[in-house]
Amino acid sequence: MSERVRVEPSDLAGDSASLVVDGDRGHHLVRVSRVRVGDAVMAFDGRGRQRPAAVARVGRGEVLLAWTGPGAPGVGADRAQVRWIQGLPKGDKMDLIVRQATELGVASIAPVFTARSIPREQPQRWTARLLRWERIAEEASRQCGRADVPTIEVPVGLEALCAGPAGGAVRLTAWEGARASLREAVEQSTPGARFEVLAGPEGGLDAAEVDVARAAGFAPVSLGPRILRAETTAAAVLAAISALRGDLGAGCDVALTEL
Repeated sequence: MSERVRVEPSDLAGDSASLVVDGDRGHHLVRVSRVRVGDAVMAFDGRGRQRPAAVARVGRGEVLLAWTGPGAPGVGADRAQVRWIQGLPKGDKMDLIVRQATELGVASIAPVFTARSIPREQPQRWTARLLRWERIAEEASRQCGRADVPTIEVPVGLEALCAGPAGGAVRLTAWEGARASLREAVEQSTPGARFEVLAGPEGGLDAAEVDVARAAGFAPVSLGPRILRAETTAAAVLAAISALRGDLGAGCDVALTEL
């Protein structure tokens, strides 16, 4: 597999026969990937397109790429088109959730403040966190072969998020008190439907929040008899939805009976 690097959409579509990659991305190619002249590199624009190139020159912290073919669509988000809505967990657990969700093809990630979220609404702190999550999503896309990068939304309160329009998406919320299973809800959805899935932080959503979500069209679903950690729920649910409605569906042998 050739090395991958994100570039600007205008760079990918430009008429120039070559492109200089510098800054953090150039540093990564030179110091981390240690590319050499002649190495193949796949440039992607973060919006779903990519273009093959070869290393023409390696400098101090920058690399000159020469295009070797035209731009074309690359691997993007999972066909299920999931918007993952995550109650903010404590510590750095959100980092792992962003990384795993990106690898599993999530279309966008919406962090929300809930009753049991340890982080509170302090706007001055969230600019740096958002930039960090965007970098993690970009790196995960680079590593897993995606040509796009999922959108990371600005954190808002749960009620504010629930007040937004569903836009035709199937809305689900993972809740241990639910009777309907995730599998039933997904299989009963219209083929090609988009999904919005809400999950709580450590301790989950409280009963009042489940009521708020239900009123906004989020149907509570069970993930089985075991209680999953906050950082495990996203991976489990996204993999299940992808197996039932997305890119993991063909030839998937994962047992989903209990979901």
